[in-house]
Amino acid sequence: MHETLIEPLQSSLTADKLVIVPHGPLHYLPFAALYDGADFMLEQYSLRVLPSASVMAYLKTPQRSGQTTMLALGNPALGDPALDLPGAQNEVRALSNVVPDTVVAVRERATESLFKRYAARVPVLHIASHGEFNPEEPLSSRLLLVGDESNDGSLTVGELYDLELNSELVTLSACQTGLGDVQSGDDVIGLTRGFLFAGAANIVASLWMVDDEATARLMVNLYNNLQNQDKQQSLRNAQLSVKNNYQAHPYYWAAFQLTGSGR
Repeated sequence: MHETLIEPLQSSLTADKLVIVPHGPLHYLPFAALYDGADFMLEQYSLRVLPSASVMAYLKTPQRSGQTTMLALGNPALGDPALDLPGAQNEVRALSNVVPDTVVAVRERATESLFKRYAARVPVLHIASHGEFNPEEPLSSRLLLVGDESNDGSLTVGELYDLELNSELVTLSACQTGLGDVQSGDDVIGLTRGFLFAGAANIVASLWMVDDEATARLMVNLYNNLQNQDKQQSLRNAQLSVKNNYQAHPYYWAAFQLTGSGR
């Protein structure tokens, strides 16, 4: 894939930051994991992705308001032990030590209603839960949270289109959250596009079912990096940390990609 897609452009790639707008099935390709025989692209560039050029019309600079810096939801109680994510629970609690003024909600408190209550007024939203991609009905793709009398706990793409966010970053530390259905106009309908349309400037999301421990490590590194780096460089350095200090195989670090402005 590197030989086909990247080598013909190599002489033109003089910057260390790249913006990639994939076409067709390339939306599902982890570009950071492309390998030239010596290095992964991750080791050469910091990357961000746009699902289509039309998304640029939605990107905006969020305005900070209020005292809460981040809402972090983790390991919601979904009524099935097979869906428990203890690493995600530890992850969001660890992040509260990195990001000041964080509201942490785990297990029964990680509700869809809490998300909607904070969504419009928090600059950073972090959801460490399961995501489901529905290729037959992309607008029904969803994040699984806890339901209550007001919301059923299934946060769908369709619902995201009705929200107004003011987020500089939404992190979906979950399974298959970055996937969408490639439409005839080469646009993507999925959770990432839903959050962009709702007003998020940047989304970090995964392309496949991720490793719990590796993801927790990556996320702590990401938020530490964000203290003095932009979104694009922060994700790259977090991925490099997992690759160099935990597991070198791309399965453990290449699932996550940044979509949005990069700032």
